[in-house]
Amino acid sequence: MSTARIPSLRRRLLVRMLLPVLALALLLGFAGALVIGNVVETTHDRLLDGSVLAIAERLTVEDGEVSVDLPRVALGMLESQAQDRIYYSVTYLGALVTGYRDLPLADVDRLTPGVTAHRDGIVRGASVRIAAQARRIYGKPSPVLVQVAETREARQTLERRLLAGLAFAELGLLGLIGTLSWYSIDSGLRPLTRLSDEIGRRAVPGAINLQPLDVAGVPREAMAPVLALNTLLRRLEHSIEGERTFTADASHQLRTPLAVLRMHVELLRRAAPGDPAQAATIDEIEGAARRLERLLAQLIALARADEGAGTGPVATTDLNEVAARVVTEQVAPALARGTEIVLDRPDGAVPVLGDPFIAGEILSNLVDNAIRYNRPGGTTTVRVARTESGARLEVEDEGPGIPAGEREKVFERFYRVVSRGGPEGSGLGLAIVRALADRIGGAVTLRARPEGPGLVARVDFRVPPSV
Repeated sequence: MSTARIPSLRRRLLVRMLLPVLALALLLGFAGALVIGNVVETTHDRLLDGSVLAIAERLTVEDGEVSVDLPRVALGMLESQAQDRIYYSVTYLGALVTGYRDLPLADVDRLTPGVTAHRDGIVRGASVRIAAQARRIYGKPSPVLVQVAETREARQTLERRLLAGLAFAELGLLGLIGTLSWYSIDSGLRPLTRLSDEIGRRAVPGAINLQPLDVAGVPREAMAPVLALNTLLRRLEHSIEGERTFTADASHQLRTPLAVLRMHVELLRRAAPGDPAQAATIDEIEGAARRLERLLAQLIALARADEGAGTGPVATTDLNEVAARVVTEQVAPALARGTEIVLDRPDGAVPVLGDPFIAGEILSNLVDNAIRYNRPGGTTTVRVARTESGARLEVEDEGPGIPAGEREKVFERFYRVVSRGGPEGSGLGLAIVRALADRIGGAVTLRARPEGPGLVARVDFRVPPSV
């Protein structure tokens, strides 16, 4: 995937932080423009008011006619660097006393005497701002109209400067906020950067490191994916370790039966045709092949148990049906060893949580052990029972049993009781039982047979919630 198409969390956060700030800056800019326009208009209007007032105070009546002694300060206060043009007029009853004739007259009847009013207009093709005041003077029944107009160049120049200053201030503020936001986001994402660097270092070919990631300093928002990744790393490490263990166990345990097979094949080659030792040698080869076959089956079952550890049961199994099937399969091996096998089970179904294959493997290994280590003529009893908390499976034999101090050790792989008589074994049967029982949430215990020598292997199963 191209790096240009990979979304950047830092860029996304910065954009989402700056968009509201930009919207606020635009809103403040609009409000500021309105305020600036109002302030500039009000300030210049007050200068116009001063000019109007200075002229109005010089109005007099001489020989029955209105006259005005126009002061220089009246129009000088309106001078500016923008070179605005100034227009004024003094009229009485519509007749011009002094000033510019093309300055439009205000409606005197609508003016309040002594109060200055403002309006916009056009004089000689230029936009102007006009201030007008109706002034009553002694000797005249009607008010005299005094007007002063100013073009808008100075106002517009000042307004543009103030707006430019506001714009530069907002741009500077946005730049400062963007810089501080980038620094803050970078500081906030630094734990994720360190986490990414640590994961990246583990991606280097040959640098296999399945240790969990250090969660110290990881933000709460990123804790869930980090914990999920740590769980995945632990499962991967467990899977790899299981493969290594299986490989080591298989190579160790297969070495002996293969050596026996090679030795007897060599003896068979050296024996003369018709030699009675040939039959014994062939029997030994057949026995070694059976032991090798059983060992391979046990190793595969153990690997499957390790592979599915922790996945949890998802199926429901009838323990009565599983027990009947396994006992039927084990009748022939029991008779071949001169023992008897008995099934004791309740009526009806006994549903338990677990896959039928797993439950069958558990019972098959227990029954096989009981038959193999039972006394000649002994009985192997398989019991299925319902309990208050679930269901129970028991396999009882009449063999020498297992000493109390070693009943937990026999669940270790390849551990065998040295003092126990009977045929050779791989030491994997009970390890498989424990691993499979753990997989479906069951519990395996061993105890002595109450009535005499022998062993009772008990497996407690969980039952579905509706049972």
